[in-house]
Order: sequence, then C-alpha cells, then structure tokens
Amino acid sequence: MSLRTLKLQTCAPIAIFALMATPAFSGAFDEIPVIDVTGDGYVFADPAEGILEPGIQSFTKTSGAEYVNTANPNGIDNCLMANNPDLEGCDAERGSGKRIKTRLTGADGMDISLSTQSTGDVTEYYVYGKTSNLTGARMVGFTLELGTGTGGDFTAFDAADPAYQALFDTEFTGGNFNLPDGLFGNGGNEGDTGFFDGGDKAVMNTEQLTAALIELGAMTGNTTYTDLFGSGFLDDSQVPDGFFFDMSSFDEEAGEDDEPALIAWYNLSENEGTGAWVYGTLGVEGAELDDKLQNLADTLDVDLADLGYVAGDVVPDEIVARMEGNDLLSVDIIEDLRNMNLNFMIELGDVDGDQVTLRLVPVFADIVAESATEYQFKVAGMLDGAAEVPYLDIGNAGTYEIAVEEILDIEDDAERQTALESIGFSFLGSYGSLSYELGRAMTAALPDGGISRGASGATLSTKGLPNGWSIGDDVTGFVSVQGGTASYDRTVNGTGYDIDSYAFAAGAEWQLDPTLGFGVMIGAGTGSADADDDLGSVDADALSIAVFGRKAFGNGGSISAMLGYQDLSFESTRNVMGETAKGDTDGSQVFAALNAQYMVQNGAFTFGPRASLEYYKQKADGFDETGAGAWNLSIGDQDGEVTIASIGIEGAYAMPQTTRDTVLTGALSLTNASGDDQLIETGFVGLPTTSVPVDGFDDQWVDLELGFSTTLGASPTSQTTLHGGYHGAFGEDYESHALQVAVSFAF
Repeated sequence: MSLRTLKLQTCAPIAIFALMATPAFSGAFDEIPVIDVTGDGYVFADPAEGILEPGIQSFTKTSGAEYVNTANPNGIDNCLMANNPDLEGCDAERGSGKRIKTRLTGADGMDISLSTQSTGDVTEYYVYGKTSNLTGARMVGFTLELGTGTGGDFTAFDAADPAYQALFDTEFTGGNFNLPDGLFGNGGNEGDTGFFDGGDKAVMNTEQLTAALIELGAMTGNTTYTDLFGSGFLDDSQVPDGFFFDMSSFDEEAGEDDEPALIAWYNLSENEGTGAWVYGTLGVEGAELDDKLQNLADTLDVDLADLGYVAGDVVPDEIVARMEGNDLLSVDIIEDLRNMNLNFMIELGDVDGDQVTLRLVPVFADIVAESATEYQFKVAGMLDGAAEVPYLDIGNAGTYEIAVEEILDIEDDAERQTALESIGFSFLGSYGSLSYELGRAMTAALPDGGISRGASGATLSTKGLPNGWSIGDDVTGFVSVQGGTASYDRTVNGTGYDIDSYAFAAGAEWQLDPTLGFGVMIGAGTGSADADDDLGSVDADALSIAVFGRKAFGNGGSISAMLGYQDLSFESTRNVMGETAKGDTDGSQVFAALNAQYMVQNGAFTFGPRASLEYYKQKADGFDETGAGAWNLSIGDQDGEVTIASIGIEGAYAMPQTTRDTVLTGALSLTNASGDDQLIETGFVGLPTTSVPVDGFDDQWVDLELGFSTTLGASPTSQTTLHGGYHGAFGEDYESHALQVAVSFAF
C-alpha cells in the first residue's frame, strides 16, 4: 500500500465560532467545537436533514468517563456527532442522522480543527462519522490521525503522555469502518437484508490501530463486494446507477423523508460487457417481500410473474422499458457505495492550546499516487478504476492492467507522467484556443481608423480605411486575409501546443452620416493545433458572420463595435499506447469587440491612445472517439469564456515626397486575457466519466502592430492600393505572430 505524500493547503474555514459557555468538564470538547476545516475536503451540513453549520456538535454527559464497554457504543453518553438540534444526546436512535458527514474532495487529506477545554483529566468520546469519496479515484486505504496544527504545521500527538493528548482508544475493539447499512449485511435500518448480499458487512480492514494512528487497508468482509467492486473504496464517479422505487403511496406509515427502495442496478460487465439491469435482493422471503413485488407489478401494470424477479438475475427488457417510463421509478447513483461509516473512540486529555486536529488522509493505488497534477490524478484514477473494478470490465480490464504496469515501470519521472497524460486528452484546451484565434481574426478585420478632420471635428473617411473600395454612394467594401501562428505553453493541467491559422473576411459598410456608419461582414477560417510530445492534434474550420458600427467624435476620436457568430467544426487525432484515436464534433462561438481611439495630428504624424475589449463565448459538443479500441475516450460538452482587455498607443506617418500616398503605421499595447477553467466529463467509451480539469486562458502580454499602405495605381475613376501588416503578441506563456495582406480598389 502506498501512501500519497500529504500536501495540505490552507483554505477558507467552514466556520469560526467563539467558544460557547459550557460546564467546566475535564478534557472536554466544546459544544460546537469546529474551529476550521482545511485541505481537500469539508464537513457537510445539510439543513434539509436538520444538520446545521458547522456540521459537528459534541455531548459531554459524563466528565472523566472511561467506558468499560469495548464492543459497541451502547451506554456511551459522550460523543461527537452531527450538529442536529433535534438530537438531544448520543443515545439518539439509529438512522436518525447523527453521523458527522465529511467529504474528501481531492488527492490530499483534510484537517478538522476542534476546540477543547483543558481541565486536568481524560474523557472518552465516541465518534459517529461518515466520509464520502469524492476525490476522483478509488481509495485502497485510509488513515486517521490526531494532533495539533494543520497542513504543514500538523504535529501528531505523543502516545507516551496521554494525560495531555488526544488519542484513539485502542481498547475499543468495536470500532469499524464499513459501508452504510442496506447494501451488504443484514440491512440494518434500510431493510431486512443487504441489496447486494445479506451476509457480512463490507468493511475497510483495520490494518493498524494505535493510540496515535488508525490505518485502514483493503475492503474485506464480503466476497460479493470484492467480486463486483474489487478491493478498493469506490469514488463517486465509479458508482453504478440504480433504479429506485418511490413506495410512499403504498405505505401509510411512510414519511416525507423516507428514501425510495433500490430495485435494480446497472452492471456494465453483464452480458459479456454489453451491460444490463440486474435485480438486487429486495428482501427475505415472506409477506413483506411479496407486498413489495406486488406493488411494483401494480405500478408497472404487469402481472407479478412478468417481473421475472430473482435476486441477481437480469431484469427483463419489457420491465426495464416500463420502469423508465414510470414517474414512481427513477435512476440515480447508488451513493452509499462511496460512503463509509467511521466508528471509533477518542480519549481527550488536557491538551495544550485547547485545540485538537483530526486528520483524514486517503490512500490510493500506486498509479494514482504517482500523479503530479490534478489532471494526472483524474486520469490515473480513471485508468486504475477501469483496471481494478470488476463491474467496470467490459472486456478491456486486462489491457488497462498491462498499461498500468508499463507506466509504473518507466523510471524517468517526466516520461512516466507524459505517458500517463497520454491516456487522457491533455490538450483539450486547444478547442477553446483554436476558437479564440479564429474569432480574433474576425475582430482584427474590423475597419478602424478612417478619420478625417475638419473645422467641425472628426468624421468617418472611407479613404482612410486600411483595406477597402467604394461600391456605391456612401457604401464601402473591404476584404481581409490573415495567416498566423500561436504558441501556447504548458499549463498546470494541460499540455502545450502550437497553432497555425488562416482566415478571410469580407464585408460592406454603409455611412449614415459623416460621423456614423454600420456594416456587415462574413468570413471563413481554418486552423490546426499540434500538441507537444506528439500527443496529437486538433483541426478546426469556421464560418462567420458579424455586424459592426463605427462612430467618430471630437476632433480625432472614433469608437467601433462588433458582434458576431461562428459555426465551428473540429477533427482530432490523439496518439495513445500505440493507437490513434480520432474524433469529430461541432461547436460555436459568439464574439464581441469594442475599440476606441483618439488621434492627434502633428504634420505628417498622427498618434494617440487606444483601448479595446473583446469577449468570446465558446462551445464544443461532446463526442466519442473511434479507432483506438479500449483507449477511445468519451468527451463531454465544453463551454468556456475568454475576455481580452487591451490599452496602448498607436501612430501613423505619411511618407513625404512620394507619389504613392504611402503611410506607415504602428501600435504598442498591453493586453490581458482572462478565461474560465472548465471541468470536462471524460472517460473510456462505455465506462463512467470523471470531471477532468482544463485550465482557462489566463495570461498577459505585449502586442506589437506594424503596417503600411501604398497606392499601386490611380486614375480619375479608380485606385488600387496595397496594404500589409504584422501583429505580434509576446507573453510569458503565449506568443503569436500574424501577417495580413490586402489589395483594395476604389471606383
């Protein structure tokens, strides 16, 4: 068993509470003891079930208690439990919701800091706990530790001095760590037998129980569990679906909070990997089971025999169809497969500083523990689950097991992590980047400048446009052709890539008055992103349409705005484990731009400040890859945003003593890009997906623009002008270069 190195980071506290006035108990927890919670996890408060912030309360009924009962919590009246004001003590009945709900949300553990009162004695507390695995990977172990401080300042208690420490009670042998009642074992509060198996409970084996440390290992105790779900504790993303039956209309004693009955579950490995709905054990033989089955048959409007109910057998197709179409039956995950009851005791002494930290640390398989980023962790968890969870075996588990061994055998850390990243789609960010580059080509084609000055102030000028020709009274046409390259460096969770793109735009502008014009443009573009380390590529094509307007003001100012839409299509190739996975999908982008400038003329020079704001709303539909067998991925919908803000100066110089009306232009700007991070559902085709992080486009750079225009030929009725320009962006993690060439004609 490998233990991932703990790297807890301090986060905002769930709650900070002033110490509440309580009787002066010896070594007592405060009534509402939570100081804060840090790391990858939180304490879940659920007002709908009566559990209030901060989720934990304590009861201290017997000061200095040392309980003789070492097998179960009966008679123990000191405890830590859920903060439910309706529960008046530790003896609240089973099923009343008294368990503290912790949720582990990442690769590292969590610290719960609790306040205490130091009065010179030792008091024993029973802990009613539950934790949920929302980390992104199955757990192969779990540790609990007591100490002081949090994160890197955590110090474990010294078991040699119990009077001044908080320690686990090693005499309490009744402590256990098991899946909640109802799935395995006798059913507990949920029924008279377990849904999957009515034998023993499914527990995490206690490998070490000392005063300072509880160390848990593989899931044991029930062979049905290991046959179906392996030896690990499943992550939320790996839990199967179930059919749940709302039986409240058949039970006069049912309350609003009664949960629907689990009827069947979806076993992906059934039918040689094609998957099927399978009945669970719905009860022991007798009147209660007969009534449940009859109620189900009546609800589905079938005869009892038509149900074909046998625990462990496949549900008939007709029954599945009827269940899918009935409002009293619904599909949801069987969430208790990722919940673990935590039962243990703490001996609380006279702790210095009146503060105790309970540390919960998940332990993962070696392939998961080798990950260095959140993206790698999620991919490793996905691969580990596909290799090790039996019900997920749709015929490829052996392939995944071999891949895990091959990756772990790579000695170089960087090469091993690159191999791990290749299992997933580490350059998903290129979809948004390609969209941005093709969208910005349209905003770059927006006619700017074109200001004439007179005694009455600035007016719009078609003559000054960088690329245009007159096609009628007060109407001007223009074209723009652009080619460019861009380089996106690696982010924390994504591979770097280089982009080549080409775009064309054409449009017309109508001048409504000397200071106001509006227009329409259309465009097309294509681009390709090539990922680093030969991991693959993404190609994109775009068709665009946009409307724009320009307004002159003052004695040299102008403002322009654009709103546009792009229809996008993508094709991808991904090189993985000697195979090539191919994908194609569609997408779209809405883009908008606002530009302003104010130019001052001094002889042949024109110069002034400028600013711009751009917005890109990007979408790409989900798709399934083909061509790579077991390595094909199912990719969920992508939905991102990018905002670009820029401020700078620009200038123009009219070359003197030329017959070609040659003008040189230049601009220098500081630009900031802000894009939102995404969580994209990703998984092997046919298996459950997990949320994989894709970093947003966040960077700052300097934009440099250089250009010229010169008249090639002119006559009394027409004029031909050549235009050219360069646009470069220079940032720490982003760099781009683009050239634009145009020929304009005025008639």
